[in-house]
This record gives sequence, C-alpha cells and structure tokens, in this order.
Amino acid sequence: MTSADFDARFARARALAAEAGVDGLYVTAGPNFRWLSGEAAHPGGWPLWLSAILLPLDGEPAMVISKMHAEIFDLERCPVRTVHTYVDGEDPRPALRAAAAGFRGTVLGVDDPLWLGDAELLTETLPAAKLRRTPEVFQRVRAVKDAFEIEQLRIAAASHDAGYRRAAEVIRPGVTVAEAGTEIMRAMAEAGSEEVAIVGAFKQLSGRRFAPGDVVDVDLFPGSHGGYRGDTARNVFVGEPTAEARRLYQATLAAYDAAIAVVRPGVPCEEIHRACAAAMREVGYDQVWKVGHGVGLNEAHEPPLLQYGNIEPVQEGMVFTIDPGAFLARDTPIHIEDMVVVTATGCEPLNTFSRELLVV
Repeated sequence: MTSADFDARFARARALAAEAGVDGLYVTAGPNFRWLSGEAAHPGGWPLWLSAILLPLDGEPAMVISKMHAEIFDLERCPVRTVHTYVDGEDPRPALRAAAAGFRGTVLGVDDPLWLGDAELLTETLPAAKLRRTPEVFQRVRAVKDAFEIEQLRIAAASHDAGYRRAAEVIRPGVTVAEAGTEIMRAMAEAGSEEVAIVGAFKQLSGRRFAPGDVVDVDLFPGSHGGYRGDTARNVFVGEPTAEARRLYQATLAAYDAAIAVVRPGVPCEEIHRACAAAMREVGYDQVWKVGHGVGLNEAHEPPLLQYGNIEPVQEGMVFTIDPGAFLARDTPIHIEDMVVVTATGCEPLNTFSRELLVV
C-alpha cells in the first residue's frame, strides 16, 4: 500500500461522510480502523481501550491509541501522521482532546456499533458536537475494493482451494472429523492463509468417523491474507449420493450459474438473489438464506448483502460470495459458495476448485 492508496481511501471516506451530512468521522478499532490506517487495534472500546481515528472533512486525520498500541504499530509507515497516546490507567481525555483539535464541525459521524464509554468521552470532549450514527457511510466505504484488497482476497481464495484439494484427499470412511479438519487447515496454512478456521461439518473437531452416506459440508470460514477473510464452501459425498442429493446438487449448480449470469455493475443486489431463488424454485427447492454477502476485513460477512429488499446497485470492484443451496436434512446443507469480484461486464470467480459433484 502506498501513501497515494491511503489518500484515496481518506478521500472516499470524506466524500461519503459529506454525502451523509456529517462534518467528520470517528472510527473505532475494527475493520474500518485498519482500512484507514493499515494497523489492527485490539478489539474493544473504552474503558478497555480507546483506539480511534478522527477524520474531519477538512484537515488531517488524527489517531488516539494507548502507548502499548504505539509500540506495536509501525507508526513510521502509518498514513495517519498525527498520533496522540495515553498510558493504560491514565485519563485518555487529554489525548482524545488533542486528536479532536482539528474538528471544527457540529456533527460527528460515529462507527456502528459504538461503545458507550467512547460516546461518553466524545460528549465530554466535544460538547458542542452532535454524534450521529452513520451506518450508511461505514457500510459503503469498504464495499468497493481497490487493487490491493482484491489481491489479498485472491490469495485467501487460493488457500481455500488448497483446503478443498486436501479435503478431497483425506475425507474417507473411517477417518475422524478431527483428523480431516486438521489436514484441511494445515493445507490452507501451507498455501498462505494467515489464520484458518473451518465450520460446517467441522465446527467441532470431534472423534466421529466419516461413514458411507455422509454429506460433508466443508465450509471454510475464514482463510485470510493481510486481514482479508474469505468465505467459501463445497460438499464432499462419502460414497454414492442418493438420487435426491444428486438432484439437489444439480439444482444448486444451475442456481449458481443463474446468479453468476446476472452479476454486472448497476444490477440491484436483490436481483442476484431473485435469479438464484427462481432457479431453485423451478425444481422444487427454496433458497432460504441470502445468496451472498460481501467479504473483506470484517469477519467474512459485510455489505453488500445479496438478498430481497437490497436495491443497492452492484459496483465494479465489489467482492462478494455466491452461495446457492438448500438443506438436504436438518443441519446438512448442499451448497456451492465462491467469492467473485465484479468486473466492468460481469464477474470473475476467485475460486478455481471444481464445482462439480465430488464423491470419495
């Protein structure tokens, strides 16, 4: 990331803040903080930590963090050049007051959710300012990814693909959930994932042994790189699937193709869900969960949400999941989930692992 890249991020945040009618933003520890600074503050607000960036519409951004964070952060490379610190146990108000000195407005947009302790400190420090929740700013500011972010998500997707390749090798009758799950996570780490987790059939790494007839939900959530978390899924069938399982899987493939076909800039997000749901409904299934969601610095679920009621238009550079499917039985979903990046004319799947039915 260059200083020009961060300048573009500051400009985008300021433009959205101005559009929302606020004079600046108060950004707390979390994905937005990292997006603006390149640094990951420990989660939590005051009185646990006071970690925040104040970004006025006019003037330079300023950061307030503990001295512990100041030792951890690479402040020489941090794009927020003005940093005020406090020591754990000290009153952070002087540091916050200094960080807020450049704010000349009357309405301050705050992150959502905002810790009560932060709100109280802001009210005391900026008594003339009105605090306003601005979810529309914080939901939109990171929705369109820059080239750096897309590359991080490509690497995350590649680690997922490595996990699926290992799953196809190790899931067999008699192998335990713990044994297979450990191997899948090892493959992801070897492929470059900086953190690994696996849910679906592996949310508990138990001693249960796979058996013929199992439909194994390999849901990789997350595999990450540079803090960017992916979310994808595949099914592995242990032994020949039933006729109903095959039928549902083929319906899911058709729904995936139907959803992909309508993704392009300008299309309302809900239309992608509608296309998927219509394809599932044609063969007698209901799409009971949203067909997709954004991915990025958050816990792998962020805007845009591809669901009924969301008329937000798709934009080039968005990265989200396509996840059609239905439940074959209680807690046994058949689904195919990929991450895709929106291009000028459609979309490009970031995952390369086969979407064809996999029997072991």
